[in-house]
Amino acid sequence: MIGPAEIEDMRLDLLAMDARARLYDAALIPLNRHWAERGAASVGSVGRICERVFARAEDRPLTDWKAVVTEAVAEAGFGIVWNGDSVASLEARS
Repeated sequence: MIGPAEIEDMRLDLLAMDARARLYDAALIPLNRHWAERGAASVGSVGRICERVFARAEDRPLTDWKAVVTEAVAEAGFGIVWNGDSVASLEARS
């Protein structure tokens, strides 16, 4: 039987998942815009970056979206240059 403590744990988990999803969505907006305008290196590179954005979004506030993108892109082997809140360039590091 599920008690009040278990229900509260589930509620808190759902709130954390919602916060993580919001950050992930905010982080992908400039990346998606960049890829739509200029193309992406490969499906694999997009997948790696998205996986790392999602992993880094855990327990981070929404305001950290830009730092999350920068960190995730670097982990995936790319460099990013920002123009305000837009991606100016995204290039593979050699």
